[in-house]
Amino acid sequence: MSETVHYRGTLTIVERLENETLEDQCKRILDGKELDSYNDSYQEQLIDDNYEVYFIRDNTLYSVEKKSIDYDEDIFQLSEGEDGKLNFEVKYYNGGCSFNEAMEYAFNGKE
Repeated sequence: MSETVHYRGTLTIVERLENETLEDQCKRILDGKELDSYNDSYQEQLIDDNYEVYFIRDNTLYSVEKKSIDYDEDIFQLSEGEDGKLNFEVKYYNGGCSFNEAMEYAFNGKE
């Protein structure tokens, strides 16, 4: 069921191992899971399986910590926090927008 959702939280960069690519990092996090037939990469698989836990932007993997907030209108905000973390607040109708799309709107509004 689609509904309006409102979240506030932080994005934290998930550090890679030395010489590890984003694809390798996603594969490692998935711990040996095989790709579903409809996914072409481990990046897609990781987000498909964990879309509320991870976010990928500009070849960087972020872990997501968020809490649900009461809603009234759409919000797409992003700001820099401490220790390289990014604070976000997004509120949207999830029947017309996904969490990843909402985060893209927040990043685009910050640039």
